[in-house]
Amino acid sequence: MKLVFDDQALADIESIYDWISQDSPAAAKAVVDRLFGSIELLISFPLIGHAGRDPGTLEWVVPRLPYIVVYELDPAAGQVLITAVFHGAQDRDGGSENSRE
Repeated sequence: MKLVFDDQALADIESIYDWISQDSPAAAKAVVDRLFGSIELLISFPLIGHAGRDPGTLEWVVPRLPYIVVYELDPAAGQVLITAVFHGAQDRDGGSENSRE
């Protein structure tokens, strides 16, 4: 399996970095590095996640981080497509209580 990130997922990770770096660029780099390192586990264990909110997606809570990775599997192409990365406390239904990080 190969790992592919769509533009939205990369934008999500960039937003996470930007948010954390307001307080600590070093912490932001450490979190993003851990995110990418953890996401690489999906190459070897693509079924580690559970059924996602959207049909055809899987969701995986990153160990020791408050983030959820949304992804799709394409076995024919041999790829794991990362489509989004959310903070676990984020309002994913479009409400205004929590902002996207």
